[in-house]
Amino acid sequence: MNDIADMDQWLLGEFEPTAVYFSDADCVEYLREETLCVHRRIDELLTLIYDETNAIPVGFKLKGFKHILDRMRERFDLSHEQFVELVAVLEAVCTDIGEELFSDSQRHSAYQAASKLAKNVKLYDFPLAA
Repeated sequence: MNDIADMDQWLLGEFEPTAVYFSDADCVEYLREETLCVHRRIDELLTLIYDETNAIPVGFKLKGFKHILDRMRERFDLSHEQFVELVAVLEAVCTDIGEELFSDSQRHSAYQAASKLAKNVKLYDFPLAA
């Protein structure tokens, strides 16, 4: 099979909500539905992804993911896990941001939306071994 045939097969396939780690950008992106998207940057770590109406969040991007996990590794034993639960990562980020998060209601709402989207989402194929 050649690359064009593989791409055609992929394009004809059904969309599945997926979390993907991009090592070159050290970020995780999650989309729960296939739609036109509008990205809205919240802060240096979080970008919410909205549908074409720019009203309904359908995903998010979390930057500095490996760095965040390295800090989490000190709190939790991640070495035996087969996947990363994204809601746990977002909770760790919220804990680190702390009071700063609650003083900005828009930022707080954005992290709540991302956490709601991340519920039950697992990132596979991420190297967790130390």
